[in-house]
Amino acid sequence: MHRFRAYYDNGIIIEYGNKRFIIDPLRKPSKSFNAILITHGHRDHVNPSAIRNAMPLIMSEETARVIRVRDGEGLRYIKASPRHEIVIDDVIVEIYNAGHVVGSLSYVLDFGAFRVGVTGDFNVESSILLGGAEGLDVDVLIMEATYGSPDYVFPSRIAIYDELRGVVEDGIRNGIVLLMGQPLGRGQELAVLLKDYPMYIEPSIKVMNNVLGLKYGKVLSEIPQPGSVIIMGMPRDFVNTIRVLRSRYGMVKAVALSGMYAKRSRVARLRAIGVDALPLSSHSDFPGLVDFALNSGARIVYTVYGNAARFAKYLRKFNIMSRVLPTPGQLTLDPFL
Repeated sequence: MHRFRAYYDNGIIIEYGNKRFIIDPLRKPSKSFNAILITHGHRDHVNPSAIRNAMPLIMSEETARVIRVRDGEGLRYIKASPRHEIVIDDVIVEIYNAGHVVGSLSYVLDFGAFRVGVTGDFNVESSILLGGAEGLDVDVLIMEATYGSPDYVFPSRIAIYDELRGVVEDGIRNGIVLLMGQPLGRGQELAVLLKDYPMYIEPSIKVMNNVLGLKYGKVLSEIPQPGSVIIMGMPRDFVNTIRVLRSRYGMVKAVALSGMYAKRSRVARLRAIGVDALPLSSHSDFPGLVDFALNSGARIVYTVYGNAARFAKYLRKFNIMSRVLPTPGQLTLDPFL
């Protein structure tokens, strides 16, 4: 492993000998590479203009569809599907379901001498739409740690679904229900969960849902009837959005949906302005992250995103060599000080 390096430089870079793989680059690569791997379609993981004409480019068909309808980019790519392999210059790229959003993938690079896993954003808990992330049996694990703090423990999906259905049932009796969350992720999960209710979906989400085969609800291009559910992203000025709706309908039950609302202080701030919150997330919570790391059998764990530093420190309690994925300027340091 003395020829191995992993670091973050506007994307995750993995080097072994003369091999170089880039995962989720946000700018055009400045050096040669063997392949670019895209884990999923969120904009903090894929910049279509940075990978235009890049080959070989590997992603799922669903991610390519999202990029095409959302960003207007028809990229040339190699289709990746869970439980399949692609061989790139004698390196076996194993592909796994990440359980994060539709089309999200995790990868294992098998160099022969050792195996490196990259989770991308992932969720070990199954949803109404996706199976939970598959475990990765690797020597080195590079894993996201968005909710890598003990503050973030989520209720079960079933419990949140039951609560959401209750909110909708009560809310549509007296007015409308407004559900706000990440367009790619919550936008699809909510559409499937609530498909039997009168439902209006923000146009940008509806277009994405349609291309993913989830053609539920009506596009929000007209004034919804009272007794409806509205699904939209989190508006920048959501307070004004809710104010306008309440002036029209009177009763509006507004709910924000994100894993960050497992933290009580964040929920209290929203309730102060008349908005409820539920911790419905496309990510694993803290216990899920810990279990995933321990079950991987990895000798070395690099953490990235969110609470990366706190999570790496926690893993060291289990005698795991863990640290935040370094930047290029940190590569000269002892990697596990």
